Amino acid sequence: MRKMQVQSSFTKPKSKIKLSQIIPVIIIVASFAGALYFSGFFDNFTSDPNPADFTDIVISDGGKLTPTRDIEGTWKTTFSTQFTIATDYENFGQLAKVGTEDRTMTWTITGTSDENVVLVNVEFDYSNRQLASESGYTPDTSFMQLTGIINGTQLTLTKGNAGPIKQIGTIGEFTFTSTQMEGTWHDHWTGVWEQNVYTPTNGLKLTKQ
Repeated sequence: MRKMQVQSSFTKPKSKIKLSQIIPVIIIVASFAGALYFSGFFDNFTSDPNPADFTDIVISDGGKLTPTRDIEGTWKTTFSTQFTIATDYENFGQLAKVGTEDRTMTWTITGTSDENVVLVNVEFDYSNRQLASESGYTPDTSFMQLTGIINGTQLTLTKGNAGPIKQIGTIGEFTFTSTQMEGTWHDHWTGVWEQNVYTPTNGLKLTKQ
């Protein structure tokens, strides 16, 4: 019986020594983990599968014609738009407003071998044309073939020189989605006279058909 009591008195203190060593370690580890949690350390290991983020990745591809940027097709103005007409007929080299006219437009846009270049055929009807008696206005022709340069969601319209007519700058700059387009038209050229036909800023709006 003494032998059993010796064993019992020997094993009991051994158990107490282990607990006294483990418990402080557990407390330290738990405290350290809690400090990391509340500091936001573990936020870096979480991911946010936000569909909008993936959309940004899809469309930020250097201006390619992805489905979200499909510009090819027929576009029409959503309503009649007023165009201002300016010439330098009265004072050579100084443009002055000589009239206005309202236009409805249809654009037919087709792709080319270059994914960032499109052809834009423009047709329009005009109404309510009001001109000064000595305007010097050379009426625009209804069919225009323009070149469109795509950069991201921006379309820039350009036109080459034609004989004595020298184009000044671009025809217009537009932003577009898969269904809507808006921007500013400014067909500015010089020949015998100088002429500019333009809209208000972002005044020309078109809808894909």
